[in-house]
Amino acid sequence: MLLLPETNNSVNDDFALFEIKNNNLEEGMECFTHWLSVKEGNCDEENRRNMQLTLITFEKEKNKIFLHDNLNNLDIEVSFTDGVPFCNLCHIDDCAHTGFAICAKLTLLD
Repeated sequence: MLLLPETNNSVNDDFALFEIKNNNLEEGMECFTHWLSVKEGNCDEENRRNMQLTLITFEKEKNKIFLHDNLNNLDIEVSFTDGVPFCNLCHIDDCAHTGFAICAKLTLLD
């Protein structure tokens, strides 16, 4: 069960506020699932406001994905070289941003 920070009320909703804590691929994949669910209209307004990461744009020709971290108000670039993602904010290839970008790229290529 998650807690909303502004109220400390418990929430049973699967898409309550999700804050990246460990900065790993799995958290990025969970953020992508949340974002996709909101994009497809499966979530209410409260869940739209609680998204951690959102997709800004996918530059297919340049193999780059731009994300926005809504909690920290940062734009993040993830580039792919030979299929390997690299986060230009974290300077690693296995953070939450790269997890989100991998899912976004696979979904957008279909």
